Amino acid sequence: MSRASYAWRLTLLLVGSVALLLGTLVGSDREWPFGSMGQYAFSVPDDGQVNSPGVEAVTVDGDTVRVPLTPGGVGLRRAEIEDQAKLIQADPARLQDIAVAAARRHPEWPRYREVRLVDDVTHLHDGRVAGTTHEVLATWTVVDPLDPQPLAGTP
Repeated sequence: MSRASYAWRLTLLLVGSVALLLGTLVGSDREWPFGSMGQYAFSVPDDGQVNSPGVEAVTVDGDTVRVPLTPGGVGLRRAEIEDQAKLIQADPARLQDIAVAAARRHPEWPRYREVRLVDDVTHLHDGRVAGTTHEVLATWTVVDPLDPQPLAGTP
């Protein structure tokens, strides 16, 4: 192998390693593969809990439904909601965009009257399931649920 080829490969290795290290230390899931994939970065203690954030909605008909956090659902993945959970809790109006996405992508779906950030918590004791709880972390009443639009200042 020539010196130039060796130097090029070494430089590429160093740049990739630095990007991976910085992404792991200060990045979020948005920078993956150079940011952390937080759900794989820890273990759960035998007497701990497993959190499973999600989104649910109350339709205009009064039914509570789980919002599908998939690209084919509302265009967001669960990891994106996990990454934004604290921001959503601080500003529940961000949940308006989920109602807008559902209405635009799936006109046949019932419209959402209320959108909630939720967390299904599995409690462990000696490594076994000791119980579960369903917690509502944030709630947003959709503005104009029959024709939801983004709020001012959002795309």
